[in-house]
Amino acid sequence: MMPDLFVANNHRKRKKKEKKDFLKPENNETIREIKKRGPQNALATFAVHPKNIRAKIQDRDEETILFLRRHLITNVGWMLLILGLILVPLFAFAFFSFATIPLSFRIMGLIFWYLITFAFAFERFLTWFFNIYIVTDERIIDINFVNILLKDVSEMKIDRIQDISSKTEGFVRSFFRYGDVFIQTAAHVPEVCFEAVPYPSSVTAVLNDLILQEEQEKLEGRVK
Repeated sequence: MMPDLFVANNHRKRKKKEKKDFLKPENNETIREIKKRGPQNALATFAVHPKNIRAKIQDRDEETILFLRRHLITNVGWMLLILGLILVPLFAFAFFSFATIPLSFRIMGLIFWYLITFAFAFERFLTWFFNIYIVTDERIIDINFVNILLKDVSEMKIDRIQDISSKTEGFVRSFFRYGDVFIQTAAHVPEVCFEAVPYPSSVTAVLNDLILQEEQEKLEGRVK
């Protein structure tokens, strides 16, 4: 029985290596093309084979293929709101008289206003920064940052994916090339949505490549 286990273990290791080789830029046209896109830094919204980025639930030999966040342009709305909140006191003091209010009260009110504004901006940034999607050679991972004390992590194996589709609607999304990727699964979470991620068609192509690899492995396993 031991020789069979040894052979099976070697076979799994060989297939794992073949999958990793298949997903390298030099061997995969999809990965090679999207590797050229976007900066690979801490604020990146689209990273291919990122270094030193792993989710806690990943296995030791599990490789991160894609790292995704919502497109940077999705932050423009709350950034404009923050700018407006910063300017509110300036306009208030310019158009209204607060002479009847003691100076100390005015200073305290101003400090309180900007503390609230900073807290709101910081919360919005953290929500964008820590809401991430990861595609590995074994699974997809959706990390939903609710607040500083709570985050929700969903994951499912590649072989549980049943259907993938992407959608880009509207001028802004088409111009900046971002959209939603919908992943139908047979897992306990019926659907996962990568919201407003860059290059949704490329994400779909990578996932389809991974599914194809899984299906080929299963077919080879049945033949043997």
